[in-house]
Amino acid sequence: MRVLVTGSAGMLGWALRDARPPDVELIEADLPALDVSRPDAVAAAVAAARPDAVLNAAAYTNVDGCESHEAEALAVNGAGAGHVAAACAQARIPILQVSTDYVFDGLIPAPGEYSEEDRVAPLSAYGRTKLAGELAVRQQCAAHWIVRTQWLYGLNGRNFVDTMLKLAAEKPFLAVVDDQVGSPTSTHDLAPVLWRVLRERPAFGTWHCSAAGSTSWHGFAAEVFRQAGVKVDLRRQSSRELQRPAPRPARSVLNNARLRAALGGSVPPWQEGLSRYLQLRRSWLAEGRERADAAADAARGRKT
Repeated sequence: MRVLVTGSAGMLGWALRDARPPDVELIEADLPALDVSRPDAVAAAVAAARPDAVLNAAAYTNVDGCESHEAEALAVNGAGAGHVAAACAQARIPILQVSTDYVFDGLIPAPGEYSEEDRVAPLSAYGRTKLAGELAVRQQCAAHWIVRTQWLYGLNGRNFVDTMLKLAAEKPFLAVVDDQVGSPTSTHDLAPVLWRVLRERPAFGTWHCSAAGSTSWHGFAAEVFRQAGVKVDLRRQSSRELQRPAPRPARSVLNNARLRAALGGSVPPWQEGLSRYLQLRRSWLAEGRERADAAADAARGRKT
């Protein structure tokens, strides 16, 4: 099977490459070679690749930045997704579109979880643009899977885990919000499920896929530090005190029952995903140091 992945240079694209099944040929596309906001470029890329399916991971993911650059975000997250879907329809192949829990308003009372059929009501520009992408995909290509996920982190991209570990080494204390609840999901756990969707082809439509269990950002940070063995003065903070430009849903836990029934199994608990990520991160950093040392040795050798 040949699969074209747009946005392949991003955090999710990296995990998809790492988890690629041996019988899948992965065709990578990202900026500057492919700008999904340009319909002609998208159509040409799909025609040239001749894939059996397209996984659209291209996205404008700066949630706060979307508030002041909504038009730019909409060009990628909304219209761009529609361009990819239209090219897929033209080629008579399916599209897998990655979406987000931010299409919900987060007002569901605990311990509730959002199902695929629940009413969408995004609070932020990011959520609005991603919802526009969902609508465009549904309109342009009947053969689609829209997979909503949440709180992603992984290698090769800015993420909450790395930020917390960096700040813990620089600041005397950290304050993290405790009034937003979701499911931290490693891209390295999400990617294998996305490959299963493409290979096993469950019914077309909207699906939820996130790590099992839920916590607040404060709880997530506490578990990061516990597993990493880092001592830090961790304090609680409200969203109002933080005053971020983009409003976030207070509770956006996704119900994954439909996906579990269709594919069997599920994404592991978020604590297990975090443990695996920290192991990957340690290896990644060690390999980076080895490459840097080798480059320095080579440079010294050239000088002598």
